[in-house]
Amino acid sequence: MNVWLGMLIITLFVLALTVLLGLIGVPLLRRLRMGQRVRDDGPETHYAKSGTPTMGGLFFLIPIVLAAIAGPLFFGEQFRPFVVLSILMVLFGVVGFADDFVKVRIDRGGLTVGQKTILLGLFSVAFAVYYLWLSPVEPFILIPFSLQPLMITGWWKALYGVFVVLYLFYISNSVNITDGLDGLLSSLTTIFGLFIAAYLVVGRVPYALNGHIWYSTALAGGTLGFLVHNRYPAKVMMGDTGSQALGAGIAGVCLLTGMPWILLITGFIFVFEGLSVVIQVLYFRHTGGKRIFRMSPIHHHFELGGWSEQKVVRVFAAVAVLLGFIGWLFVWPFVG
Repeated sequence: MNVWLGMLIITLFVLALTVLLGLIGVPLLRRLRMGQRVRDDGPETHYAKSGTPTMGGLFFLIPIVLAAIAGPLFFGEQFRPFVVLSILMVLFGVVGFADDFVKVRIDRGGLTVGQKTILLGLFSVAFAVYYLWLSPVEPFILIPFSLQPLMITGWWKALYGVFVVLYLFYISNSVNITDGLDGLLSSLTTIFGLFIAAYLVVGRVPYALNGHIWYSTALAGGTLGFLVHNRYPAKVMMGDTGSQALGAGIAGVCLLTGMPWILLITGFIFVFEGLSVVIQVLYFRHTGGKRIFRMSPIHHHFELGGWSEQKVVRVFAAVAVLLGFIGWLFVWPFVG
């Protein structure tokens, strides 16, 4: 099938079904009393969010999974990356769902750090093994600017496997951390997914399959549909169910297309959200209690500086668009 027609069909399917599931699911989550418990150490303005339904990530995960099941029947072998990345999302989403459920029903602390680390680590290792040794496509990295492929073979696979595991673990948690304001992660993921798809379809990135492109636009469609319910003031939160899954999907598509470095550019906000927490903790420990940021992750720093939630989301989204265009510099040689 033509790549553009596939993009249109899949994106509209995921977007429309996400909106529909939100209309049905938000009242259901309220009746089930699946309300979010706001952190005591967060901004005081967020206390009013307590009780807002969570686990809304299911609204876009379900359509993406349905597309992954039906897609091969209509799109053939080119759809394989979509299926692989959807499975990765589900695995990380299951961990997020367990964390959300424990927070709501059992202990507001959720899963312990050790429990989440073990589960996410195991799934990261499983993906690395598939990607490096079981996938029909040999792993590779595209050199920035030239986009010449550097094939990963022999013992280099084991070394790169360590990187893949750490990369998946860090990005999935950084994206999870980004989900702290109404509409923030939804907006950023929509922008990121559209730009990645644009790089792949217009930039003529080597070895990019239609499945990579369709998956990227499905991410954008799903999060755009979720934004209908998640924009300020949010009717529902995606919870770790959605944010852990999105983090895995974002990291996975960058790895499979040989562009893990693109997250340092187009996805820099995701990377820095996690890094801001690391910097804050290390600085706090080494200075006896001093802080670099008013609060981490970084979006809370701007909130405590007087910015409204809406302003933070608007500015971060504008920066994400700018970063997306800067990313074109790294794929420009293949345009035309």
